[in-house]
Amino acid sequence: MKVVLQKVSQASVTVDSKVISSIRKGYMLLVGISTEDDKNDINKLSNKVLNLRIFEDEQDNLWKKNIKEVNGEILSISQFTLLARTKKGTKPDFHMAQKGHIAKELYADFLSELRAGLTPESVQDGEFGAMMSCQLCNEGPITIILDSKQ
Repeated sequence: MKVVLQKVSQASVTVDSKVISSIRKGYMLLVGISTEDDKNDINKLSNKVLNLRIFEDEQDNLWKKNIKEVNGEILSISQFTLLARTKKGTKPDFHMAQKGHIAKELYADFLSELRAGLTPESVQDGEFGAMMSCQLCNEGPITIILDSKQ
């Protein structure tokens, strides 16, 4: 499982010219689930996302607080393209991306764990399988790649 985590001051996702989800201070996550992933990978990365200390404290010291401690929000977007292999040729190979129905179930488990760690209304998501437009204001900029296999 791979997650690209970006610290944001705002983020939103649009489907068919309509904003379907938006957040303010927090994280925008791009989430890729591979054919090798299971519930353990979901647990590992949801825990990492919820406890990673990348927010500043009251004295503006960075790397002191996690998203729970700052009452942040999360906008999570499923993105199978994170599993693309590009070693050969010029066309990406997506065979390592989990099949739709299994990926959707594992992704729902990931969202449930995030919502249990924050509040249900603090975790928004896109539309699984849809063509989405994502907009964000990356703060820092802080962008961290998490991989459950590393």
